[in-house]
Amino acid sequence: MTRELIQRMGNETAPVIIGSGILSSIAQHIRRANGGKNPLKILIVLDEAVATTWASVVEQSLKNDAATGAEISQVSILATEPNKSAHSWSKVMDAAVRADLDRQGMIIAVGGGIVTDIAGFCAATYLRGIAWVAVPTTLLGMVDAAIGGKTGMNLPLAEALGEIHWGKNLAGAFWPPSAVVADTQALTTLSPRNFRAGLAECLKHSMLVDASIEPLLASALAIYTSSEPVDQWKMIDLIARSAAVKLDIVAADPPEANQRMLLNLGHTFAHAIESQFSSELLHGEAVALGLVAAAAASAASGRMTASGAASVRDRVAALGFQVKLPQSATVETLEKAAGFDKKRVEGSLTLILPKTGGGADIVRKADPELLRVGLRAIGAVDSV
Repeated sequence: MTRELIQRMGNETAPVIIGSGILSSIAQHIRRANGGKNPLKILIVLDEAVATTWASVVEQSLKNDAATGAEISQVSILATEPNKSAHSWSKVMDAAVRADLDRQGMIIAVGGGIVTDIAGFCAATYLRGIAWVAVPTTLLGMVDAAIGGKTGMNLPLAEALGEIHWGKNLAGAFWPPSAVVADTQALTTLSPRNFRAGLAECLKHSMLVDASIEPLLASALAIYTSSEPVDQWKMIDLIARSAAVKLDIVAADPPEANQRMLLNLGHTFAHAIESQFSSELLHGEAVALGLVAAAAASAASGRMTASGAASVRDRVAALGFQVKLPQSATVETLEKAAGFDKKRVEGSLTLILPKTGGGADIVRKADPELLRVGLRAIGAVDSV
């Protein structure tokens, strides 16, 4: 029960394997990712939340495969946005040194988007780059974080913002995994909230390219919030369709010089929101708010009708997301945080704004008032 897609970045290709119960045979996927050879040393970078579940399955699978013969080490990370930091990067790098990984060694990331980003960045920077394999255990990881080769960590923002807040992915590298192995069984241990968070990225992909994805979202959420058995084929189909959108866009523009920026729909707003509310909101919840804000900004720019923007808000709410900020925040504070967005060029923001009928525009040197309109639409208030 598997589907396989191909990730293409320049001249490099890598398999994206989506299936049910496939972690028990991960050793064969590791060999394939390593050119048919077994890596001599493997460092598993894992989310603490899956230490006794899916990370254990991966480790045991490797140990049970007599052909593997690799020395296996582990290092765990507490997966929170403030912990997606230089401290965690240093912790993993120290573990790589202790494991005596060489250029033929491999890192395996087992966890959600935070662990995927950190482990990939460590793979990119350790010995100037070693192989890694992504084993995403969240829906968001399967359809977004593990796809496309972006790795990174957050950096603390300037003191002008007061208490410590975090700039999303301000350090990072393009370093694609040699394989992605996504097992839908891992989703069965997610909380409904964490599962829902991944649906925001699926909705984004539906708005950008493939409207056939959206009808699958409500049914997927209903399955995971009920006691009914999960239809693994339906989940594989949802993940494959959503991941395919990102894979196609990335293949056309690996370095994010142009069209790949479309994948940031909602994210300039979301990253500003996360800088203030990282303890209250999951990334996917911030993205959902970002989609509402982007739609409002788009309506103000004439790219989307007012009813179209309202439809986006209603579709986000129908998936169980909040469409207002969890607490009061000023437009000015969030605007200042958005100024640290990594897509900023010559001091100006680039906004990705959805269009009526689907798709989105890349708006370079966007009018700052569009950002403010979007922020007000989700409950930010102007300073008095």
